[in-house]
Amino acid sequence: MQSIGERLEEARKRKGITIREAAEATKIRGDYLNSFESNTFKINIPDIYIRGFLRSYADYLNVNSDQVMTDYNAHLMGEGKSARRENREFFGRLELQQPIISEEEQAAPSPSPSPEPPRSQDRDDSEPISIWDKFNVDKEVAIKIGIAGVLAVAVLIVIIWGFVAFLGSEEPPADSNLTETPAVAPAAGATRFTLVAKEDVRVEVKQVDGDLPLFFAVLPQGQEKELTAIGSIRINYSDAAALSIRIGQKDYQMRADRSSIRITPATILKQQQEGN
Repeated sequence: MQSIGERLEEARKRKGITIREAAEATKIRGDYLNSFESNTFKINIPDIYIRGFLRSYADYLNVNSDQVMTDYNAHLMGEGKSARRENREFFGRLELQQPIISEEEQAAPSPSPSPEPPRSQDRDDSEPISIWDKFNVDKEVAIKIGIAGVLAVAVLIVIIWGFVAFLGSEEPPADSNLTETPAVAPAAGATRFTLVAKEDVRVEVKQVDGDLPLFFAVLPQGQEKELTAIGSIRINYSDAAALSIRIGQKDYQMRADRSSIRITPATILKQQQEGN
C-alpha cells in the first residue's frame, strides 16, 4: 500500500511538474511539499495548517483528499503508539542495582579485635544514614529514574495543555458592522455568500453550528469562492485588505483590526431586504 508521500510524488510526476511549480500554483512553501512527499509532517506549524496544506496539495494533484486525510490521521495514531512503546521499553531497562562486592573483599580476612579505636567501617549510632543506604538503592540509577519520570510528566503536561488550548479557543464575537465595498454581482440564496480575493490571501471558513469546516486554502488574486452555510460562520484570514465577502447585493470588507470575524449571512441578507 502506498504511503501519503508516495501517492503525492507519483501524482506530481505524472502531471510533469516540479516542486517549485507546485509551490507557486498552491502558494504552499516548497520545503513543506518536499516534507509531505517524504512522509515528514513535523514542520513546526499548527496541525490545522498541515491538514489544510495536505488537502490543498492533494486537490491540486487530483488525488483523493479525503483518503489522504484518513491516512494522515492513521499516521498520527501510529506515531503516538510508537512513542508510548519506546517509553515502556526505556523504563523496563532501568533496573535497581545492588552493591557489588569484589572477590578481594570477600577473600580478605576479618581484622582481629584490638583495643584500638573503632574501625573506619563501623558507624556511630549518631552518624546520619543517607537515603540511598537506607533503601539500598544505587544513587546513579535512582537519579536516572527521577529524570525519566520528570521528562514523562513534562511531555504529558504539554500534550494536555495543547489539547485544552485547542478546544478552549475563544469564539470571536458576532460582527455585523463590516465596511461596505462596491458590489460586483448579486448572489442568490439566503445563506449563500461569496469570498472575493483582491490579492493572494489564506482563508479558513467554518460553520459555527457543529464546527463544520467549509473552506481552507489560499485564494489567489482575482478568484471568487461561493459557499453556503446555515446560521453563523467564522472567517479567519491572513490579510484583511485582500479579502471581502459578498452577501446578497453588497460586498463587505474584512475588519482590519482583527484576523477573524463571526457573522450570520442570513441576518445580513435580511437587513438588506428590509432596507429596500
